[in-house]
Amino acid sequence: MIISHRYKFLFIGLPFSASSAITKDLHEEHDGKPYLRKHSLYHEFVKVATDEEKKYFVFAVLRNPMEITVTVYEKMKSNSKGNFTNPDLFTENGGYISKKHRERFNFIQENNATFQEYFIKFFNKPLDNFTSITLDNCNYIIRYENIAEDYKTVLIKAGVENPKPLSVTNKTSGKKKDITEYYTEEVQRLALFVFGPFLSKYNYEFPDNWINKKVPFSAYFLFKIGEIARRLKWKIKKHSNRKSIKGSIYGDMQRKKN
Repeated sequence: MIISHRYKFLFIGLPFSASSAITKDLHEEHDGKPYLRKHSLYHEFVKVATDEEKKYFVFAVLRNPMEITVTVYEKMKSNSKGNFTNPDLFTENGGYISKKHRERFNFIQENNATFQEYFIKFFNKPLDNFTSITLDNCNYIIRYENIAEDYKTVLIKAGVENPKPLSVTNKTSGKKKDITEYYTEEVQRLALFVFGPFLSKYNYEFPDNWINKKVPFSAYFLFKIGEIARRLKWKIKKHSNRKSIKGSIYGDMQRKKN
């Protein structure tokens, strides 16, 4: 989470949605300061914000969860930066790598699992994420697929004159460019069930070359009845106040601040 008192904006960095690149740019170019944790959410912000800060211009990035799922798989497959085997990052030690993350990581590593094998094993219900408790509080939503133009637009709205283009940071290595290479025919029916309600809610489409794009009614039903429970769970979940690790973009910003 980045705040700028000069431009009076708040950026909510959702996981795997260019948060590192935007965080770095806002810090270096637009007087952005670290506020709470890197991926703190709006309901955490309002608990500690001043009345003036609550009036700030709020924005975040929306990304297709089909792409996020592929990104996470590739990061686990390559053990990106050694994060999934670093005890300092485990949730029981104040980090963000949960036991669920490690279970999935171990499955991929021990079985040299393909994306399809990973997806079939671990995805069995309609997917939702922090987007659902973030975007309703935003004044502007950047679409990841149009990030360059949308980022310029949001900065201009915040009062920045002639903003520079956004540089790419933390690009996932090994990922194929076309997600259809991951969502092969054997998992497309499952993908309709898992992603259908979310994609419909945020106006995304399934790939053009998919013959069947009909999302089962049961997916919408389960997504809806689970929404309240998910929101409550996320809002009451305890979050660590621990700084991000030294050497990371956000961690170094926090240490510089202090």
